[in-house]
Amino acid sequence: MKLIFGTTNKRKTEDLQNIIDEMNLDIEVISMDDIGWDRGEIDENGSTIEENSLIKARAILSFCHDHNIDYPIMTDDAGLFVEALNGEPGIYTARYADKELAKDPSLPKHQCVIKLLENMESKKNRNAKYRCCVTSMMPNGDYHQEIGESEGTIANDIIGKLKKPYFYSVFILKGTNVAFNELKGEELDNTYRYKALRKSLKKI
Repeated sequence: MKLIFGTTNKRKTEDLQNIIDEMNLDIEVISMDDIGWDRGEIDENGSTIEENSLIKARAILSFCHDHNIDYPIMTDDAGLFVEALNGEPGIYTARYADKELAKDPSLPKHQCVIKLLENMESKKNRNAKYRCCVTSMMPNGDYHQEIGESEGTIANDIIGKLKKPYFYSVFILKGTNVAFNELKGEELDNTYRYKALRKSLKKI
């Protein structure tokens, strides 16, 4: 069976295929590029990660119907939710410092992390969680959603090597003393996105 994963990111497609292979499932992952997606970036205008994941799935389903493509679709949306900031950056995780960067292009690319740490300076409550919603949609429009979560805390400073996703350098996973960007192997496999993907694949 072929499964369309709602991404053009080759690494994310490979990650999902690796999970599928580990689960011994007979599924081949194909990307939006593989189906000839030509409608540009999908406008994720929902108010929750659940809504945004579903918006992406429905947009891809519409494209598939127009091109006689009859494969299941899987999409995901995720965000970092900080308690002391009323859930920020949340659905804006990937765009948290877009306004600042637009005003001043000389700011570093990781301005989102700088902004978060500045907003957290006076906060005693450092609790946060990463959440991921995966939508699995059948060709007839039926769908189900699964949630994966990782609880943790926001560090006082950037930890380790700074790389994308930038917030991984300040999120310390509960039960560990390391930031997300330092996780490897089984530690990484048990985090929020992988949890949601595995639950979804079991239902598919």
